[in-house]
Amino acid sequence: MVSALTKRPCAYVALGTQRYRVRHVSDPMLSGLSDVAVLGDRIVVLRRQAPELVILGPNGAMSGEGTDLPQFVCGHGLRATSANQLAATDMDGHKIVLLDETMHEITRMDCAERPGLGRPFNHPCDCTQGPDGRYYVADGYGSSAVHIFDPELRHLKTFGHPGAEPGAFSTPHSLLFDGQGRLCVADRENNRVQLFDGDGTWLGQIEGLYKPMALALTPDGLLLVSDQTPRLSAYTPNGDLVGRCRTFSTFGHGLAVQRDGTIIIAEMNPDRVTLLIPVPEGDTF
Repeated sequence: MVSALTKRPCAYVALGTQRYRVRHVSDPMLSGLSDVAVLGDRIVVLRRQAPELVILGPNGAMSGEGTDLPQFVCGHGLRATSANQLAATDMDGHKIVLLDETMHEITRMDCAERPGLGRPFNHPCDCTQGPDGRYYVADGYGSSAVHIFDPELRHLKTFGHPGAEPGAFSTPHSLLFDGQGRLCVADRENNRVQLFDGDGTWLGQIEGLYKPMALALTPDGLLLVSDQTPRLSAYTPNGDLVGRCRTFSTFGHGLAVQRDGTIIIAEMNPDRVTLLIPVPEGDTF
């Protein structure tokens, strides 16, 4: 018989030589979550119901703070584009809303509620900002394309189309720029991450994934990819796989990384936030 005073062991995972201690954060305010981002010392969770934004402390502690996005229909993607700005994607409202550090709208990209195939927007999934200030939107569920906007949010070009060949997409679900200035796109239904330059020229791809969901970068430049296995994979800039671990719910739908290397996963079914906290070298279990 296990004593009520017996401390249960923590779970540990490893990505390459780095070990992580697993911490799950469950709370009714996290139900319906979709994505997660880090803004300063805060963890910001995007949900598909009000309040759409929920704030956690740096260690994952629930703050009780929530912010409504009344302009949203159904939130999907959330990404920090700078130290004081978030890009929040409204999948069914066909828009991207840029938020300041107080979670108030700065401006937006939208289609005046006129979605269309191959043009902005048609059920977008994610938005990121490139090194030169341009914005990139994965128009994932309806158009299977990526749209490029200048820093003033003027549409410049669209690349990609439905298909499976290099440069085509089937649900571009998440995107970011890596440390080499390449645009990485999680091409979910094609089971790969595609790599492009900033103008949409195809550079290569990472395969061996099962419906990749979310992308993030570690402080030392590893590309993290969650997929529907469910698992989390880490790749070098050369595309070499250095480590894998499982995620703990059905889907790791969103990813973010803190400055100290803590990996944050927005997990669905059950809905919760999971932190993978780096274990210093030499620490024992």
